[in-house]
Amino acid sequence: MMKRLVLPFLVLTIGLTFFSCKTRTTNSALKKGEVLKSNLNSFEKNRMKLSNNLVESLEEAKESLTAENPNIPEVSKDFEKEWRGIMNRYDKLKKDFDRVGESSQAYFGQLNELSGSINSEELRTSELAKNKELEARWSKTYKKAGDSIEKITQVLESGNDFHMVLVASSIRQKLEQNVAELNNMAEQAKVLLSDLAVFTEAGRNLVEGEG
Repeated sequence: MMKRLVLPFLVLTIGLTFFSCKTRTTNSALKKGEVLKSNLNSFEKNRMKLSNNLVESLEEAKESLTAENPNIPEVSKDFEKEWRGIMNRYDKLKKDFDRVGESSQAYFGQLNELSGSINSEELRTSELAKNKELEARWSKTYKKAGDSIEKITQVLESGNDFHMVLVASSIRQKLEQNVAELNNMAEQAKVLLSDLAVFTEAGRNLVEGEG
């Protein structure tokens, strides 16, 4: 009688343990997806703020310099103040980007663990192949966004150099070249920040299953 009771109990216990492990894996995968989505949202928020601040500051400086009898020392002070804020926002963007990279790695790791727990070998192989293909597409998108951030770094470095030129221009009044440099930086910034918007959208599609 005892043996008859023990066997079903063991089967039930093993079944419940297996089900519990599956549930934990599923919940962990969902949590990783939410973390990635949260990091993407933070990245996009700072990208938008950087975009607005950067382009507006460059265009305002251009307008001030093209005004009649511009007060270059005053323009220089205003530009320096704005640029400090832009650099702080840029630092936040880079940190967000790094967090997106870390959370996406965790996301794919959990996704592969989930797919790897499928009993059917054929189905498991198929799902792992899909994960691999998706990760390859995401890695390409992530690298492209990284390249854009590096190019934004160059724009910001040009802005730092431009400020030094602006200070010197208060003596030389060499405005024409300054305005041309501002136009060039502003156009570069618009293109690069637009590329990063595409990156954020691709990340959202990834965690929402549209990738």
